[in-house]
Amino acid sequence: MEIENRRKGIIYMVLSCVWFALMQIFVKLTGGTIPLFEQVFFRNLVTLFLCGYLCLKNGDPLLGKKENQFKLIARSALGYLGMVTYFYAINHLDSADATILQKSSPIFVTIFAVLFLKEKMTKGKLVNLILCFIGALFVIRPSFHMDFGPAVVGMLSAVFAGGAYTVLAHLNKHEKPNTIIFYFSLFSFLVSIPLMVNSFVVPTTKELLLLLGIGICAGLGQIFITLSYRVGEASEVSIFNYFTVVFTTILGFVLFGEVINIFSLIGILIIFTSSYLQYRRSRRVKK
Repeated sequence: MEIENRRKGIIYMVLSCVWFALMQIFVKLTGGTIPLFEQVFFRNLVTLFLCGYLCLKNGDPLLGKKENQFKLIARSALGYLGMVTYFYAINHLDSADATILQKSSPIFVTIFAVLFLKEKMTKGKLVNLILCFIGALFVIRPSFHMDFGPAVVGMLSAVFAGGAYTVLAHLNKHEKPNTIIFYFSLFSFLVSIPLMVNSFVVPTTKELLLLLGIGICAGLGQIFITLSYRVGEASEVSIFNYFTVVFTTILGFVLFGEVINIFSLIGILIIFTSSYLQYRRSRRVKK
């Protein structure tokens, strides 16, 4: 049963990476005309209705249990701060530098899971985590010519994301996935309203469809990542979050003709290999 849950956790994480990679494409297509917080608003608006409908359909509580309110707020606040600081880093750093800083979040998930969730840190997990990060470096190839302030903010985005996913892994034991996602979407939706009012741009029909695409992909990505942390160990499934880098690179090549050079191929191979070795090792240990 544990092996089956581990397999499901990995599959859910990889599926979430597919949807988040698609979301980044829609974000890129609207980035030139739609302000940041308007993108964030629509991202959460669609997810809010999607998960609200699923909660009502399945009889899940919309706002969770009374005893879990602090954890739900903590997960939502950390997730929102991680999103905003990441967008800030993108606007003030080279996109590759911002991405590699944010993609250090699985490292913080692993650290927080060991400290707060009492998960075991093995040499195998640590080695595979480092290998995946190195693989991401090959794919993204950051310049590392960063201003100190934005670089710190970019690193904070990874810390906030790591904290959010760690709380999520714990919260999953006490609340339904749809409830957790609805709560996060409602929190982000309400906080984004005053932040976007002054810069709001009325979208064209095409832009509106793209914004809806952001929301749909983000919602599905949130559902699968929540399910992943529900059935798998946070320190283990978080490693597979690096597949977002792989899928984003492939989609960039297919849709925008972005070049995949030898370094990208090496990085993708490292990520695939280290992730597969982690899966095989975990399966062997549990058997």
